[in-house]
Amino acid sequence: MYTRNSNACSTPLRPRPLVTALALAAGSALLIGCLGGGGGSSDRGERGERATVTLANGEVRGRVADDTLIWHGIPYAQAPVGELRWRAPQPPEDWSGTLDARERGPECVQAETTTRWQRTSTMVGDEDCLTVDIYRPDRAGFADEALPVYVWIHGGSNNFGTAKQYDGSTLANHSDVVVVVVQYRLGPLGWFFHPAVQTNGADPLSDSGNFGTLDTIRALEWVQDNIAAFGGDPDNVTITGESAGGHNVLNLLVSPEAGGGLFHRAMSQSGSMNTRSTTAARNSANQHVEWLIRLLEDRKTPDTPISADQARQMREEMEAAGTLGEYLRAAQGHDLYQAVVNYSSLSAYGAIEDGTVIPEGGWIPRFTSGEFNNVPVILGANEYEQKSFMPLYGGAVKGLLPQVPSPPDKSWLDLLDVAFEGTQTLDEVLPTQKDRDTYELTGYYGGRSWRAKYVDQLAALISQHQPQTYAYDFRWGTASGPAPFNFIYGAGHASDISFFFGTGNGLFDLPFTEQNEAGRRDLQLAMMSYLADFARDGDPNGDFTQDLPTWSSWTPTAGQDKLIVFDATEEAADISLSDEALTLPAVRLAWAEAMDEAGLSPQEKATLQSLFGQGDSYSTP
Repeated sequence: MYTRNSNACSTPLRPRPLVTALALAAGSALLIGCLGGGGGSSDRGERGERATVTLANGEVRGRVADDTLIWHGIPYAQAPVGELRWRAPQPPEDWSGTLDARERGPECVQAETTTRWQRTSTMVGDEDCLTVDIYRPDRAGFADEALPVYVWIHGGSNNFGTAKQYDGSTLANHSDVVVVVVQYRLGPLGWFFHPAVQTNGADPLSDSGNFGTLDTIRALEWVQDNIAAFGGDPDNVTITGESAGGHNVLNLLVSPEAGGGLFHRAMSQSGSMNTRSTTAARNSANQHVEWLIRLLEDRKTPDTPISADQARQMREEMEAAGTLGEYLRAAQGHDLYQAVVNYSSLSAYGAIEDGTVIPEGGWIPRFTSGEFNNVPVILGANEYEQKSFMPLYGGAVKGLLPQVPSPPDKSWLDLLDVAFEGTQTLDEVLPTQKDRDTYELTGYYGGRSWRAKYVDQLAALISQHQPQTYAYDFRWGTASGPAPFNFIYGAGHASDISFFFGTGNGLFDLPFTEQNEAGRRDLQLAMMSYLADFARDGDPNGDFTQDLPTWSSWTPTAGQDKLIVFDATEEAADISLSDEALTLPAVRLAWAEAMDEAGLSPQEKATLQSLFGQGDSYSTP
């Protein structure tokens, strides 16, 4: 076990002359007090001029914020509209004059999602959204530098999310890297496999249906061509993402289209979701088409809505007549999303095993055989991944298990009121010990199931071919988070993002307090430092982490350290190593035994494991 407590201003993690020694504020702002606020009026004009760079397609003007140069909304591809909808992304066209990149651009089309991850019926965004945001330390002569490049692929089930949610300033300055935040097509615009919009083999990439995946590949190609203008090294690119972003990182690891040196290290944070067969993807596309038909027809005759069977018949007739493709391309992008929201619910959009962009069989055959884009890898998960979702699934749980929780008028959805509004108490929603045990065991073992499937099992396979395979278990928030956050969410899904980025207010803007400030800042600095070393040579141990525990690589040997555990007390980082290796069958067995001890019925056990147990383990060839 290792603990450390340092003052970020007076005691930097290592001597680094090119890196600003930053203290991390409790919110999204930076504390620049250590070194001053970035210069007086005499140098602001010069610094503003530095934010104008020349790229392959033209000149672009960014802005200066404190000690960071920032560019927003730079196009890495042509707008995927008109004939380019459901086509592989094309390189951007040249522009005349200077592109203004000082303001954030629009998100990709999606259903509006609140900070609590609840969907509204409002559609937002634009199809012209294939852009990157860039952050780097503000220094004269930066174009002559060759800093590591950190490419961030946002999460959101591949159906929501935007670059607007992220600020790479702290990460860029602490780790001395160029941060690139990528936007990509989402939902039915990003993953859509249907012959009505395919080219019948003329364009295998467009026929893949994996448009969001191809967008991330195109963004990496853009990085290769342009990042040197920002002082980044195209030969040292780290890709990373969280949740669906982690899924997309794993897709890039196995995609033949992402090879050839487009990236050199990879990190998947809470990566999840499974790839889909072409049959499953085609069935999903048929459903999307039918929902769209119902939406558009019901608008015409709202008093006599058509049935699902009528919509299916109309789809089949248009397919037979060869007019469905034209019909789909004429639809508004917002309507493609609105149709799903109106007649179903948005689910995760896993990549499609088309055989060109994503290999048939998905990840496991490639990771088993070693036929993947073999680079150093970090895989990680949070201890209570599922707790971030469990309140949102409260209605579904109550419908299947009316006695969970025991009050007839309460469900886990009421925990949102407990956490955010304070209009109810934890005791009112979960009044009995069994109620609390049920929630806690579901969250804990649901999180261990997540880690077993998407970290431990993948690490065991990848490490057979890549010795620089590392894993982590993030646990902050359960012990140091404020009540009732620590019980309702704890180290839930997405809670590690504010630590690797070094900014933000924590999961759902709830857990960061003055009381836990010292410890969490210390942990933020430590986690950014491990990532800074990893981005340099694929090893998270180095100059930045010389005062931190050595992060051991994954090993199959029993009794030897396999992963690092990130946690903190209220006063200091609490970092340790673990030799535990999880398997999904073993986690399920322990879960069942714990539920037996808590007095859960066979139906309760089976239902909760089905909802939160991550499905079946991967099978190997």
